[in-house]
Amino acid sequence: MKRLRLVAATLALAALAAMGALPARAQYASEFTPAKLVKQGTTTTAWAGPGLVVLQVEVFPNGTFHVVKVIRTTNKGDIAAALEIAKTSIYQPAHRGNTPIHAYYDYTLKFGKSVVRSGEQGAAGGELGHIDALIHAGKYADAKQAAGAFLVAHPGNALALQYLGISDYFSSDFPAAAQAFDKVATIGAPFKEAAAQSFAAVSVRQAGSNPDQALLYAQKAYALDSSPNSLYALGIAEFGMNEYAQSIASLEKARGILFAQKSTPTATKVAVDSHLLQAYLQTGDTANSNAMLAELKTLEPTGNPGAQFVGAFYLQQGVAAAKALKPVEALAALDKAAAAGDPKISEAAYTQAAFVIIQSKSPDYNRVQSYAKKALAIDPNDPTALFARGIGEAGVGQVYHRADLTDAAKATLKKAMQLAKAGNNAALALQIQNFLKHLGG
Repeated sequence: MKRLRLVAATLALAALAAMGALPARAQYASEFTPAKLVKQGTTTTAWAGPGLVVLQVEVFPNGTFHVVKVIRTTNKGDIAAALEIAKTSIYQPAHRGNTPIHAYYDYTLKFGKSVVRSGEQGAAGGELGHIDALIHAGKYADAKQAAGAFLVAHPGNALALQYLGISDYFSSDFPAAAQAFDKVATIGAPFKEAAAQSFAAVSVRQAGSNPDQALLYAQKAYALDSSPNSLYALGIAEFGMNEYAQSIASLEKARGILFAQKSTPTATKVAVDSHLLQAYLQTGDTANSNAMLAELKTLEPTGNPGAQFVGAFYLQQGVAAAKALKPVEALAALDKAAAAGDPKISEAAYTQAAFVIIQSKSPDYNRVQSYAKKALAIDPNDPTALFARGIGEAGVGQVYHRADLTDAAKATLKKAMQLAKAGNNAALALQIQNFLKHLGG
């Protein structure tokens, strides 16, 4: 079952990758326009003499501002006049695309006989402007380091956290990106798609191991971006929480959008249909299960992902019924698992069926041999299937008092024990050894 979970996870992540990071990258890369000085202010304060003062001004999206600090100066006597000028100036906020955003403006004032504005520079925020530039230059590791350093001095700064998150996102470190974005109360427009895709990617990875967290992240992804990518992650997370009806609704909605787009890759279609198939199976929807199975065969004629999921579903049901001491129900489910068409699952189902009969009150050893032979036709060197066959041979030999069948059983069991030891399956080898002793072998 672990192998099947890996198949499901691989399909899910492949689908997310196919839906792509390009929209988020394009969104973030929208043209950035730094904050600007619209009108220089005035001062009634005398300055000491020639000098240079550089101030940092925080400019908000609505055009209001706050003079933050003196970055540097060559004449401390000019600072008071510089501050008054900065406080009475008018600024234009920075923009990304057509959207005004929070940013900083480095205001340089040169004092002489009269005040002269020189070398002013708008940026995304002092050190933060440098981070923005690093990201646009593709220097994501440097941007992450700079954002981390800024956060040490300014814990919880929302813009720095978003720069950290998008640096991790472009580095494909989605868990770190999601962790950073998760600390921000309101994600800014340039970061929304990256945050949503980060949450979605982590949600899919955690759906099996941490379903509560997976659902929370999927819901955050959908709240930020109601794209098929987010819907797909939400459907998988809901499945992980056993919310099958909700999972079907989310996945069907994602499927409707994706299948209507000619550019949707086959891998994405296979992933969505595979997860829908699993959800339909869980709700007993035979008609839709069969429809998904047929479509998967069309989408991927050389593979058989649908058979894996159908087989695994019934194999799981069969094992559960066997543990509940319901052999009739167990064998019915195991027969369906074997008939699904995936060789490895069929082998496991045949072997499990043989042991269900062995453990029943009145074992039919001919049926045990029949199931074991079917398993061994798929893999002649499966020690567990050989163990079942050996037990079946021994049982028939005992019923009909045939020493030749008992000898055949011993040979089969010895081969099974050798293979179990070679595969480092000590527990199985010990069981076979004990049964051989019972036969006098």
